[in-house]
Amino acid sequence: YDIDLFRDLIASVAKVTGATDLTNKSLRVIADHIRSCAFLVADGVIPSNENRGYVLRRIIRRAIRHGNMLGAKDTFFWKLVAPLIDVMGSAGDELKQQQAQVEQVLKTEEEQFARTLERGLALLDEELSKLKGDT
Repeated sequence: YDIDLFRDLIASVAKVTGATDLTNKSLRVIADHIRSCAFLVADGVIPSNENRGYVLRRIIRRAIRHGNMLGAKDTFFWKLVAPLIDVMGSAGDELKQQQAQVEQVLKTEEEQFARTLERGLALLDEELSKLKGDT
């Protein structure tokens, strides 16, 4: 990960997540995942519950969890598409042509995951509050 492409991308990840420790493993995970996810979406893969779409969904959600561990409070993952295009140079031309679509797909999935987490945490809190009287 100590190449210009990753160094610059990791700096962008740190900026959008608010991370200060540039050696944190989560920064490298997110940098690697934005690269794979952006190119998968540009190739026509959409997050879903089946096949390639499911793999994409899992990668996106893993990156988001790492962002949350770094302290990211808002959607951030989709904001890394532009910095990725910048560091990819001519290899990112296909991605640049589809930038708006890639950003929208990633943002939508991130928002959906946030809603899912919110519902799950609310259910967990409800169940935990029921248990407090039993212990």
